[in-house]
Amino acid sequence: MQAVAARATLRDNPTAQGLILTALAMLAVGVVMVPSALVTVGSSTEWYKRADVRHIVFAVAAAAVVLALWRVDYRRLDAGRRFPVVAAVLLAIALGTAPLVFVPGLGKSIGGYRRWVRIGPAAYGIGFQPSELIKLSMIVFLAAWLSRPERRLGSFWRTFLPAVLVMGACVGAVITQDVGTGAVIAIAACVTMLLAGVAWTYVVPLVAAGGGAFYALLRMDPNRWRRIEAMIDPWDKANPCAYQLRQSLVTIGTGGWTGRGLGGGMMKRGFLPEDSTDFLYATICEEWGFVGGAVLLGLLIVWLFLAARAARRAGNKFAAVLAGALGFLIAMQSVMHVAVNVGWMPPTGIGMPLVSAGGTRLVLMACAVALVVSVTARSEMDDCRLTIDD
Repeated sequence: MQAVAARATLRDNPTAQGLILTALAMLAVGVVMVPSALVTVGSSTEWYKRADVRHIVFAVAAAAVVLALWRVDYRRLDAGRRFPVVAAVLLAIALGTAPLVFVPGLGKSIGGYRRWVRIGPAAYGIGFQPSELIKLSMIVFLAAWLSRPERRLGSFWRTFLPAVLVMGACVGAVITQDVGTGAVIAIAACVTMLLAGVAWTYVVPLVAAGGGAFYALLRMDPNRWRRIEAMIDPWDKANPCAYQLRQSLVTIGTGGWTGRGLGGGMMKRGFLPEDSTDFLYATICEEWGFVGGAVLLGLLIVWLFLAARAARRAGNKFAAVLAGALGFLIAMQSVMHVAVNVGWMPPTGIGMPLVSAGGTRLVLMACAVALVVSVTARSEMDDCRLTIDD
């Protein structure tokens, strides 16, 4: 029998109100700052070739996703009598898109790494990043599969090993081209397992083994290892990988307490690479100063607090694991983005969720926000599950 559930209205759901308003506020910051960071002396007159216009379009689409998708019952992702079929299909589709980055004429190479799939005419410059879909769909599947009542979380062979294989497939699909995203996927999978109740005695050795593999991958690639050295000494001018971090630190420092003012930044004028994506936080600090950077971090903290509340008050285990894992995913990527900008981590290619430029990231992180809001909007009368026939 299908569980009886009632969707709370936004008026009666302050947690959902806070989640939506905070997410929209972060999208608004991006709508203001990304075009500011992309200011150049000359811009194409064709609107579809302008990255700033594309970002605004995707930000509006992300806002629409948040406002519309939260109304959809998150339990549909857990549909299936003995197995979360819907979640599994979504994960299979996501993994199926990963090889497309290597297809000639379809995959797009940036900086020597293939992370994008071109969509539509090349003149539009629109791409899709499979790794973003893999991150989201993996968390949904693990949360749905591990939270089932019949799942024996203490079993190594029947639960932990299959979960590790799923994680390995997701990490393996992206890590050769994007080590940073591969690490994010691995960490998110481990956190999802822990939230679901998998024994930490299983997860800790997995983290140690993953850390060793991550170190080996860095050592095998001289360019990636130079990024580690750049983090240790960003002022080493003999290391070309230190340039980005050095410029980021200078950008943040020139902002002072209150910044140069919106549009007044100078480092974005060709001195700070990736100023609208990987190093957007530095641009924000230059134009809005320490105060502006702190306000953005405050928005993130508020969102994380509300996501944690949604997980604690969830009506069932799947909802709790889903909200907690998605909240952690957004918070972790935000922390990593800021850490890279201030020199606490080597450059990883991870933008600020809901803020940095990137259409795939914006829309899929908006989906994550909507799922967390959906969790807050529904309470179950019993622990029955949806089936494909419902």
